This record gives sequence, structure tokens and C-alpha cells, in this order.
Amino acid sequence: MQLNQQQVIDRFLELVKIDTPSHEERPMADYLLRTLQEFGLDVHEDNAGERASHGLDKATVEMLGRTRKTGNVIAHLKGDLEGVPALMFTAHMDTVVSAKGISPQIQNGVIKTDGKTILGADDRAGITAILEAIRFLKEQDIRHGDLQFVFTIAEETGLYGSLFLEPDEIKSQYAFVMDSGGPPDTIITMAPTEVDFIARIYGKAAHSGVNPEDGLNAISVTADAISGLKLGRIDEETTTNIGIIQGGERTNIVCDRCEVRGEVRSRNGQKLSEQLAKIRSAFELACEKWGTRLDFEEQKIYLGFNLNEDDEVVRLAMEGVRRAGLEPKLAPRGGGSDTNNFNAKGIPAVNLGVGATNDHTVEESLKVQDLLDATRLVIGIIQTAAERTGVKSS
Repeated sequence: MQLNQQQVIDRFLELVKIDTPSHEERPMADYLLRTLQEFGLDVHEDNAGERASHGLDKATVEMLGRTRKTGNVIAHLKGDLEGVPALMFTAHMDTVVSAKGISPQIQNGVIKTDGKTILGADDRAGITAILEAIRFLKEQDIRHGDLQFVFTIAEETGLYGSLFLEPDEIKSQYAFVMDSGGPPDTIITMAPTEVDFIARIYGKAAHSGVNPEDGLNAISVTADAISGLKLGRIDEETTTNIGIIQGGERTNIVCDRCEVRGEVRSRNGQKLSEQLAKIRSAFELACEKWGTRLDFEEQKIYLGFNLNEDDEVVRLAMEGVRRAGLEPKLAPRGGGSDTNNFNAKGIPAVNLGVGATNDHTVEESLKVQDLLDATRLVIGIIQTAAERTGVKSS
């Protein structure tokens, strides 16, 4: 499979200069709409952006109100083979933060920045692999089944694009999410369910210098509760984190309210429930001890998935990896991705490596070889599915 290496690199370098942090994906969406139309695909944009804007802070909503909201970009490429399962390839358009002013550099086969911005390989590498695979199919006149390409919004802030993708938009039997960090030989077949929680502890305000004994400090109660909790990695399937603690208004007031936000993730449903129960119990016991009130809320963010080598989507991915010249490895992942939502919608999906390392940091980098292999992986999966009908690929 002979790719035009410079074309692939140029595509990636072009994409990383399009600055589109979450909820500001309009420039990337317009680029994709134009490019996919030039490729001759049937392409449109859905209304996921309208639904994803609910729950954003006021300043962001006002900022977004000045521009047209961006939806998922969805494209179809009609196949010329019968009996081939329709396949979906997907990547997300947003980056975790802005990469404005990015200065990408290539040194010894590795693409990185000057250390002042993220690179945005998460997920520009995935988009590049998909676009260059489409170009290759067209230029080489490779026969294939029906193909669908979905580029989602707001993955980094809550998987909103895939969450709000309407079921009737999905025209495929299997989905391949081009978004996992690490090399393209790794197929993510398991990921956890995530449940977020909010604990609100209510104390009693008093003057901190005149009559502090009349108050009840909600921060003290919160510290008591958290001190008894194990955080971080609980076991190989389960993690717990407290990420936000907010309480108090001034230093001369005994704090009367403290809010704690955290999460539990696990690939085991029973462990997930047990960990949440431990956290809730810790806050309840602390509040009972101090004689104060607690509100505790839980919200499921996404469902986990668990696939294996017997699943067709995994077999297709494994053969695609081999066609890229690599040996496939199946692995779990501790984080969520659009893959979770596609599986929850009933379409078997795996998350595939695109080569990004140290993503979400200014030290993010991408090997050129991984970028090429990710592109070959997309093509290899398409050819594998086509050969199930007896078509021989070159």
C-alpha cells in the first residue's frame, strides 16, 4: 500500500493550524464540508450543536451566540459492492484547548510544536487518516462497500457530538473511532462507565473573629469526609477522582457551604456501584458526625463497553492492523471516547490508535510513521470488509 507520504504530512500540518477548541468547531466543520464535497461525497451537518450548547456557562453561550452553532459533519460514500457491511469511520473536530499560534515542526520523523501550544494530534491525526484514506480510495479506484464518515463536536468536554447524533443518522453496521493515543497497532476493545457525583455540604455561617464557635465550617466537614476516601486507581478496572472543591466567600466568614465534584470510572458495574456507595457513605458519616446536612447527586456520563476477538468489528480492525504491516494488540482504556456512545447506540465500535503521545499537553507529539500507519489502517479495514465478497485488493 504505497501512500504519498508528503500529501499525508501536508494534510496534517494544514489541519493543526485550524484552531477549533471545543464548541468552536466552525472553521474545521467548514473545511470538512468543503473537502468532502470536493471528494464527491454526499455531506451534511446535523443540529447536535444546538443540543450541546445547553448547560454551558453564560459567557460561552454569549460568545457562541455570535456565530452559527456547529453540528456534526456527516458524509456518505456509496459503495460499488453488494453484500459488504456498511462501515463508519469517525474522529472529533475539537481540541482540548486552543492551539492558536501553533508552530509545528518535524524533527527526526516526529511532529511536535515549539512547546508553547498543544499539537492537536488528538484528533487531527484521526481526521487526517480518514481524509487521506478517502483520497487513496478515489485515486486508486478501489472497490468498497457503503462508507460513512462522522466528524463530531465537543468530544473533549463530554462526548456531546456522539451523544446527540440522532440514531437515524447512523447508516453503518460497525464503527471505527480514530481517536486513541498510542500507536496504530492498538485496538481499544474495553472502556469504563463513568458516573460523576456532586456532594453539597451545608454548614453554618458566623463571624470568624467574633463568634466562630457559633458557626459550622462546611470545609472542615468536607475535609473529614475526603480524608477517609481512597482516590486515584482503586484497582485495574476502577478509578476515583475528586477534581473540584468550592466553598466559602470571604476569609472572615465561617464557610457555610462547600461543593465537591468528582467521578468514578470502572469497567465492572458492581465495583462502580460499590465505590459510589463508599463515597456517599463517607460524606453521610461526616455530616452526621458534625450535625449538618448533605445533598448528594450522581449522574451517569457514559456507558462502558466490552468487546473481544469474537466480535466482527474487532476482527475487521485486527485484519486492518495487519494490512498496515503491524501486529494487532487488544487493550482496555481508562478514559471515555465517542466509542462509548456509539456502542451505547447499538453500533459495535472500537477505538483505534492514531499515534498521538502526551496529548492534552504542550509536549504532545506524533510520529510520521504512525500517521501513515493510521491511514493504512483505515484503508486496510475497508479492503478487508470488501474482500468478504470475494473482491481481491491490490
